Amino acid sequence: MRYAHGEFIVTRCGDAVVTQAFGPWNQECVKSFADAYRVSAQGLFGKQWCNIVCVTGESLLIPDAEAQLRERTAAMQPLGLTHIAVVLSDSTAKATTKVQLKRTYKGLSIEFKFVELFEEAVEWLSEHRFNIEPEDISSHLAKVAAKQGSF
Repeated sequence: MRYAHGEFIVTRCGDAVVTQAFGPWNQECVKSFADAYRVSAQGLFGKQWCNIVCVTGESLLIPDAEAQLRERTAAMQPLGLTHIAVVLSDSTAKATTKVQLKRTYKGLSIEFKFVELFEEAVEWLSEHRFNIEPEDISSHLAKVAAKQGSF
């Protein structure tokens, strides 16, 4: 398995925090991700902002990690997180990932949508008037390509 313990890349792109998630996640990965995510999102606190989450490989959460991700996501909602687009094109566990993330986001005041392509996520969030910087997206995608090329 390429991503035994889960890995991630987090980049702020205008009004969006973009995450590339690799492999299955445990609690340690969720905690590390939450710390990096908070640093990236901090400049957005107090206004409305969004997430784009792209998953690669076995995009699964162990039960404790799922609960922890829900808690961390819920903590971002009062700080301005209103929308999440989840890109599933590179997931090898799409159905299970959808079920887990639906449970994670259920009951939160955050609108979410599952899409197949990154461009669909950007389009949906742009329709909700979020500014997603193309230069930042290009930088993020270059980091993802470099990471994937290292395996």
